[in-house]
Amino acid sequence: MRVQDLKYYLSLAELRNFSQVSKKFSVSQPTISLAMQRLEKEMKTELIWRDPGHKKIALTHSGRILAAHARVIVKESEQAEEEIQKEAEQKLVLGLSEVVDLAYFPAVQEHLSEHFFVHLKKKSISANDASSLLKEKKIDAALVAGDIQASSNLVVQKIKHPALQHSVGSSLPDFTLSFAYRKEEGNASEVGDTLTAILSELDQAVTAAESSDFSVISKTERMPKV
Repeated sequence: MRVQDLKYYLSLAELRNFSQVSKKFSVSQPTISLAMQRLEKEMKTELIWRDPGHKKIALTHSGRILAAHARVIVKESEQAEEEIQKEAEQKLVLGLSEVVDLAYFPAVQEHLSEHFFVHLKKKSISANDASSLLKEKKIDAALVAGDIQASSNLVVQKIKHPALQHSVGSSLPDFTLSFAYRKEEGNASEVGDTLTAILSELDQAVTAAESSDFSVISKTERMPKV
């Protein structure tokens, strides 16, 4: 059973005119007629009573039963479409400092699912701005080279990492690698189930990369200043 056929059917039940329904949906009248034939074939009964002489139509008893259920089906379908669209549009804004984006995030993303990247939006930031951007909700999480000031509404983790070196052998200055995100008030449904889930996935990926990948990151010949 096609949801679109049910939409045609409900409009026909209301307007009682094939021509008006076809105009409403900007389709041909035969399209509406075929949809009604499909429904009657699927239901194995007559749904619409037609009076050709007076060009009148009405719902049969079976047709009225279907209309009652069709309203529920169409409503549920539209709600599902709306929720799926909202879910697809949700983005986790991840603030990354330049050195992290180049050298460390590639190790983290090895532990992230393809679904995660559908919702990811990266933003270039500095460690100095991370705390304020998180508090102002301009980013949802931060992975930066430098310290992030802890507060009551921020979770801040210090990530272990190897020293970075130029290919010529000189070491870059040592620095703190910080991962932070907001503590959201309320339950997951209030914050957003999708963002809560992908933030949790990011947290786990950072932890996994810390324990296995950061120690074997290949050195980059030209690194930005930390």
